[in-house]
Amino acid sequence: MKNIIRLAIGSSLLVGSTLMIAPQQADGFTTIGGSLGLAQRDLRLFNNFNGSSANNNTTIHANWPQYDGAELAMWKAGAEWNSRAHGDGSGDSSQGSVGSGTANFSYAWNGNASNVGGGNDNIISSIGGSSGGVLAYTETPISDGWRIRFYGDAWNWQDGPGTVSSGIDIQGVACHELGHALGLGHTTVSGSTMLAYISGTGQPQRSIQSDDISGVRYIYGAMSAAMPSVASITGNANLGGNITITGTNFSATGNTLWLQSNVLDSGAAGGNFVKVTGLSSSNGGTVINMTLPSAGWEGGEIHVQSNGTNNSNLSESHPFGGTGGGVLNDTITMTINDSTPNPGQLVTLSWNGAPANQSYTIVYAFTNNSPLFTSWSGIVGTGATSSSGIGTYSKIIPSRGAGRTVYVEMQVPVGADIFNSNTVTVNIN
Repeated sequence: MKNIIRLAIGSSLLVGSTLMIAPQQADGFTTIGGSLGLAQRDLRLFNNFNGSSANNNTTIHANWPQYDGAELAMWKAGAEWNSRAHGDGSGDSSQGSVGSGTANFSYAWNGNASNVGGGNDNIISSIGGSSGGVLAYTETPISDGWRIRFYGDAWNWQDGPGTVSSGIDIQGVACHELGHALGLGHTTVSGSTMLAYISGTGQPQRSIQSDDISGVRYIYGAMSAAMPSVASITGNANLGGNITITGTNFSATGNTLWLQSNVLDSGAAGGNFVKVTGLSSSNGGTVINMTLPSAGWEGGEIHVQSNGTNNSNLSESHPFGGTGGGVLNDTITMTINDSTPNPGQLVTLSWNGAPANQSYTIVYAFTNNSPLFTSWSGIVGTGATSSSGIGTYSKIIPSRGAGRTVYVEMQVPVGADIFNSNTVTVNIN
């Protein structure tokens, strides 16, 4: 089945929902039946939007580390339904705070997918063609997963992140569709995110309203006073590092940390979180000290699950690798025009996906220290990234490099974070 959202022309509603839905007394919201358990909280994007305006934003925000463009818009759309504010709630100038659900529910952003996936893989993507005034639709039932498709070629999609004055706002439409994915149908209450149509750009639907909040609380229950919460993360957020998580309502034993997986696929593996289990807390359930896994995860957000499997055992999302400090591994793509150069030859390194307008350093080592060169043999060069995050750096291969294999990496510090590239291997003749 599909739940759809359409564009209203003037004040005309083109078509309503195709699903049978049940109204709730004293409220306008409806439900489609079912809910998402803790095994179905993942949210991913296969970013196949063709229009450049869907990925205009190249600025990383500290409260939403690592992602920009359509990914950031989808992440924020999901986080708006979460139990509490994501981090400090900042990052969207059109909203006072992102994260307004106040229910026993939070989506868990898990980055990118490699394809559109199946109907139960919890992936958002674009689809070609058009269907009347339909903007997007959600495939249900939801108890075993969902899939959201945007008609990417039919509309002028805009990723924000600020005011969207033309086209259609990705974040607003995604927030509506993710309401379906958690179990809501359409409402009749004016101004609500879950109206069956939008007029204008749809930007106001980024922010859920009282009727939407009543709906998510009806399905999942009002937020429990015992739900865990994350206030801050300090320490070494590198692979294998030791961190301290400070918050409230952690269990004395048996807590679980959810980390974003770095698996990129279109199936279940990419939606599964890297979980560190059996964590104890101290100081009255307010502090968890732990060692991060040495592989398999990436920066973005975390959740803490207290000892239990109820919806109320999972915390809200909290940025990780941003406000708490950390390392964001291999977020920049770098290539070299000739990987087997001769001494005295001019070679050019090219990159994309770098944070905009930041100082960078390109380093080299004689051993492959991936994923992050915390020690190196020397510096290839320095400079500043462009506003687009795309650039090049040229260097003459020195004669002393003859016969050596050199490993090269680009590093861009932003506040407490380090955005770094993949490792480029250079075999010098």
